Amino acid sequence: MTAPFCKDMSYTEVFLPNIFVHKTQDEANLALDHFTPLVQLECSAHLKPFLCSVYLPKCVFGKGLTPCRTLCEKARSGCEPLMNRFGLNWPENLKCEHFLDVNCKKEMLL
Repeated sequence: MTAPFCKDMSYTEVFLPNIFVHKTQDEANLALDHFTPLVQLECSAHLKPFLCSVYLPKCVFGKGLTPCRTLCEKARSGCEPLMNRFGLNWPENLKCEHFLDVNCKKEMLL
């Protein structure tokens, strides 16, 4: 993990390309920069882990570990009301319905 946005995550191996077809950590980090204000406002403690798991997914046995729907829902429930106050919607490409809770560890759902 070299991307500054996610450098403090608990994993070090990243799988690319991600679901947005970013081929480098720099590309993914540039996309993540748009979310910096929300992370700084701390609308949800789950936002940064969720975003990192989407843009810079953990590599497990040569595959990218997709984020859990529950993690997405927790991030969204904390941040979407704030986004709505500024006329913004939760990004379509991050809709929680896109993710599953299959193979999710219990601690990832907390």
